[in-house]
Amino acid sequence: MKIVSNLVRLWLSPMAIIRQVIPASGKIAISACALVALTFASQARAQKQMITIENWRVHAGDNPQWAKPDLDDSQWSKVEFWQVNLFGVEGTTWYRATFQVPASFPSEDLAIGVGPIDQVYDLYVNGVRVGGYGSWVPAPHAPFPRHMVFPLAPGLLNGGLGHIAIRRWKGGAGLGWVTFSSSGYMTGDHAPEIGPDVAIDALERLHSATGAIRVLPWDLTDVLFLFAGVISFVLYSVQKRRLEYLYLGLYCAHWGVPPLIAIPLATSNSIMAQSWGSVLVFFFATLSDTFQFLFLGTLCVRFRKVLNLAAVLGALAAVAAAYGLAVQSHFAAMLWMSWASYVTWIFVLLAAWGCFRERSRGSAAIALCLLLAAAVWGWGTLSLQLKLFSLAVPAGPFEIDLRTVPAILFVFVTLLVLYRRYRDQQARQLSMDQDLAAARRMQEHLLAPSQKAPAGFAVEAVYRPAREVGGDFYRTVPLDDGSLLVILGDVSGKGLDAAMLVAVILGSLANETDRSPASLLAYLNRAVMGRTAGGFITACCACFYPGGRVVFANAGQISPYLDGRELQLENGLPLGISAGAAYIETEVNTDAVVTFVSDGVVEARDARSELLGFERLAALTTKRAAEIADAAQRWGQEDDITVLTVARVPELEALVL
Repeated sequence: MKIVSNLVRLWLSPMAIIRQVIPASGKIAISACALVALTFASQARAQKQMITIENWRVHAGDNPQWAKPDLDDSQWSKVEFWQVNLFGVEGTTWYRATFQVPASFPSEDLAIGVGPIDQVYDLYVNGVRVGGYGSWVPAPHAPFPRHMVFPLAPGLLNGGLGHIAIRRWKGGAGLGWVTFSSSGYMTGDHAPEIGPDVAIDALERLHSATGAIRVLPWDLTDVLFLFAGVISFVLYSVQKRRLEYLYLGLYCAHWGVPPLIAIPLATSNSIMAQSWGSVLVFFFATLSDTFQFLFLGTLCVRFRKVLNLAAVLGALAAVAAAYGLAVQSHFAAMLWMSWASYVTWIFVLLAAWGCFRERSRGSAAIALCLLLAAAVWGWGTLSLQLKLFSLAVPAGPFEIDLRTVPAILFVFVTLLVLYRRYRDQQARQLSMDQDLAAARRMQEHLLAPSQKAPAGFAVEAVYRPAREVGGDFYRTVPLDDGSLLVILGDVSGKGLDAAMLVAVILGSLANETDRSPASLLAYLNRAVMGRTAGGFITACCACFYPGGRVVFANAGQISPYLDGRELQLENGLPLGISAGAAYIETEVNTDAVVTFVSDGVVEARDARSELLGFERLAALTTKRAAEIADAAQRWGQEDDITVLTVARVPELEALVL
């Protein structure tokens, strides 16, 4: 709980500054901090008590002597301060500047304000170290860069020339990733300023708050992606077979969540930029490309394999990016940058072309959004490389990156298209459900006995399909001579196809019941030949006569049970396999209860994948039909369950259950 509270507190700290500057009316106003800063700054500049240090010289390498004021740096390269974070290679670099200190400049209560410098640095004024950021031992490491204020010792500046030097270490990968810039604390670069400590402190607070406000559109983009991700996950929870909802939700989550989590990381003074938490957040942020291509692969079937390959490459690039941040590897970082800046858009364009070719509902709109995103992001990358212009457009105190516009458009247009497809699917599913319900009612009607059992017999039948309709069937028919004809069977397969074949069998039985069990099975075999679509039908037929005689014939069905023991019958071929199949009758004299079951009872499977099996079935067959079916369902139903029992009773009227 302490960790969570600290994260919340850290996340709220930059938000508190933002709330100072943005009143409830929604209009941007200057906060008390900004008013103080502007007031002190204007007074200091009017009194020539503020120095802005613009022009710098830079030299790669490391030499403690370069901090001395009298060093001749005329041969060093010239650079403006805004280029400091862009200039230099991996390792240590020194920056120096010389500035004029007015004679009237105060010598006490001074400070120097420095914008965010990536990554570790020491600051020297007139050869004296006045402060620094991060640590050089055991290896250079620091929290994420931010605005800093360093007080100057009294008398350090006494008029004339002043000298400032910065010893700075930069890793091979750098830290200026968009993921960690969501707080805005790493933005707002400005030339170092020296002046009264109160004014400098207020100005740096203003720079920090301005940076937080400037990136609010990016934060809003992240929130919108989270919202889209929630919608996608909700759609997936309803239709779990539609993986496009899952992949889109994961893509949106990996886009929106990491930058928001990165806010407390990037604003904490104790969390190192190369810590495992930061690396993990960055890894999940860069992993968004993987889910983007998995999602596009579900929309673009013709290029699915290529887009799945792009997803794998995106995952490898994310690993390279995280590794580059963790160990500051320039090579690993460039691998990811090359992938994100150039290679990924080749696959995006391929997906756009594939969506155009799909011609499914809304695919053209998705393709247009992909083309727009590729054009804007590609042009932005090119302009950044050639230093043509920036796609970040000022909008009052905010800064809107035009690359976010097609990204948001793509996600929400895609969501709209997927939602319309979802509605269509739901309508089709509702229609199918209604058809299945009608089919089940029809099947129940077909299976229901049309007449009572003849005197002396009690019949109980239980039918529980695994789906709306099933492939099991049974029929009990009282014959004119007082006997009872019983048939129970199972169609291979499940669902509507099996139910249709059941209807064919029951229809064939309607007027052909005045036969012996063997001849009836032979007749059904001929009736279903060519109609099973490669499947088959098992069935067991029996004729119960008054006086205890029972004649059985079996076609591959589980043999019936007599008071807990399995009856041994001659097994014939299942129906629908061979037109010339013959079936042998077995005659038994018994007054015991005869139990017929389908294979759904024996094949019931529990959570440990253990079958109910024949041994347990034998013990169950001494119970009523409903109890047997209940026991099989509790064990774990996987197929249609049918149980039928025939008992001889002395009453004049048999029960039909």
